[in-house]
Amino acid sequence: MDDDVRHELRRLRARAYGPDADIAGDPAASERLAVLEELERRERFSPPPQTPAPHDPAEPTASGADDGAEGPGESEVEDDEVPRERRPLVRSRRQVWAWAISLAVVTALASAGTALSVTFLPVSNSVGAPQVGTLEEDPDTETPSIFGQRTGAERAFKDFYGVTAFVGFAQVDATENRSPCVYLLDSSEVAERGARGVSGNFVYGGCGAGIFPATVEFVVAEGMPEPFIDRFPIGTSVQFVFDGENVGVFAEGG
Repeated sequence: MDDDVRHELRRLRARAYGPDADIAGDPAASERLAVLEELERRERFSPPPQTPAPHDPAEPTASGADDGAEGPGESEVEDDEVPRERRPLVRSRRQVWAWAISLAVVTALASAGTALSVTFLPVSNSVGAPQVGTLEEDPDTETPSIFGQRTGAERAFKDFYGVTAFVGFAQVDATENRSPCVYLLDSSEVAERGARGVSGNFVYGGCGAGIFPATVEFVVAEGMPEPFIDRFPIGTSVQFVFDGENVGVFAEGG
């Protein structure tokens, strides 16, 4: 990823998670942000380039082979000054290098196999629950103060069997970064209290991170609005997913 692409990624993130976020109304920019974040993730976890093995100064080079040709009288000097026993050391050092490299390769392969068998066990990221609906936006409903400082990207959706969903980008850590979030409130309480906040029956919420969408999932229990229980009986698993633009509803058994 070159500097221009990194600059583009920072700019898109500022539009998505910064205090003046405006990317929610720009599907093309949202899609481009997802592509660049995936590219950055792959680049971050790709293996570093391998460096060439250091040259063994004891190993003769191609040019050195010609230089080593004996001239007149050199054989006799070599026999007197350099013991013949040293010649095998060159071959021994070369054998040591080959042995060390082969051992490193075997160790790396064994470690990789162990890691794959221990830390990369397959985990399904979806249970295959069917989508049962997509929420419809409601521009006439004011969002409560649950998101803290407003960015202008907060949106409300129409009542869904007694439940009202709100989405926006909230600051979830000590930095200035903001993450997409979705909150579910009792529709009757929203109608009564408006934007003054929440105080009652239930509040479900969840935020995303980077390429991961904001989700809220729960098992239907007592205390949920009656229309919701009529549609999704107690004990049913339900999930709301905010993909940055729309909110989809998934439920066990459909």
